[in-house]
Amino acid sequence: MATKGKELSGNLKKIIFNLHKNGLGYNLISKRIHININTVVKVIQKYKATGRLTNKQRPSRPAILTVHDIDHIQRYVMDNRCRTASSLAQEVSSVSGKSVSTKTVHRKLNQCGLHERIPRRKPLLTTGHKSSRLSFAKIYVSKRKEFWNKILFSDDTKNNLFGSDGIKRVW
Repeated sequence: MATKGKELSGNLKKIIFNLHKNGLGYNLISKRIHININTVVKVIQKYKATGRLTNKQRPSRPAILTVHDIDHIQRYVMDNRCRTASSLAQEVSSVSGKSVSTKTVHRKLNQCGLHERIPRRKPLLTTGHKSSRLSFAKIYVSKRKEFWNKILFSDDTKNNLFGSDGIKRVW
């Protein structure tokens, strides 16, 4: 079997059909538009058989998730809005046994009208923490350098308390 070429555009099919309707033959149409005569014949025959110039709809890939699965995902999200797409995908794959990607979950939730957001971060230091740190600093502000050299600081933490450790998106 020979390979198929590109499909003709809708405008080109309309031009072919209008020229045929005006009484031109297949050979004249093919010379005027610079298309193979067999292509012109096929377009006109297809119109006579189906009554339309548009291309037939092709079957798409079958959906992984059923309507039932999508309802479950929506219910999971509505129960806890702080769930990520990856955790939802793991939940669906454990319940239904289907391997679902995070992108699939993301697209299905968007189709249902649920869009992701970045959760607000709560400040780690409260006013009580700040006041106790200030009182500690006032007590030890006058100590000499030798005093501080004897102290071992073991609670060093990262400096990016509010910076990015990767963006977590939830619904």
